[in-house]
Amino acid sequence: MSSQFLEVWQPVFRVTTACRLCEDIVPPDAKLLAEQVTRLMVVICGAVPSMVRSVRLYSQCSHMYVNVFPNGTVMARSDGNDQPNLTISSRFSLELLIYSPVQEMYLCFNRSRLVGRRLSRFQAERQPNCLFKEEFVDGYNRYHLVKNEDRYIGFNRRGVQLRRGKSRLPERLHKCFSFMKENHDFDINRHNNLLANTKTWRSQRRRPPPQNSIKPPCHGVRHHHGRHQRRRNCDGT
Repeated sequence: MSSQFLEVWQPVFRVTTACRLCEDIVPPDAKLLAEQVTRLMVVICGAVPSMVRSVRLYSQCSHMYVNVFPNGTVMARSDGNDQPNLTISSRFSLELLIYSPVQEMYLCFNRSRLVGRRLSRFQAERQPNCLFKEEFVDGYNRYHLVKNEDRYIGFNRRGVQLRRGKSRLPERLHKCFSFMKENHDFDINRHNNLLANTKTWRSQRRRPPPQNSIKPPCHGVRHHHGRHQRRRNCDGT
């Protein structure tokens, strides 16, 4: 009797034990599971060397480039000639550092605005106000703090910083957070000139046929069909 009992209930015991093991391995909270997966991805991505790109940021409101002054002031009032390149380096493939090689400063937010700070790479990576995240909106690039998704890098038409958060600005000013990221050898003036000088092709007018190509009229051949007479056309009708 006992052997038959074990034979019947042994698969049930195995399934129950497996389910208990699954409960121990998988956290009951889905959010906690997502955090653990994210940490695992960060560890995997951390083994990959960081990517460094030399770019220029072209503001969509001031129509000029972002530049950093020696005193740490950050504006968007530079044309393409005197603007040194900025360096954007990735950290864990999710966080970005924006660096000015000429001024040797990292772009960071303080309580009121964006400034350039003289920090080492080690120090900048541990400053939450210096870590940015990049997003793409309508074909343009936007940069906001990792710890505060409402605080974006933005400039008005005069190239002065927008000190309010995105949620506190009207919708028409959201384009001032957008930038065009250009390579170091890209010339915006040359690009605009090429677009302006592009030839617009017009449809050619159809020329009238030459006089010698006009076919002579068909010979009139009279056919007698009863009382009515008609002239034969060229198509034989």
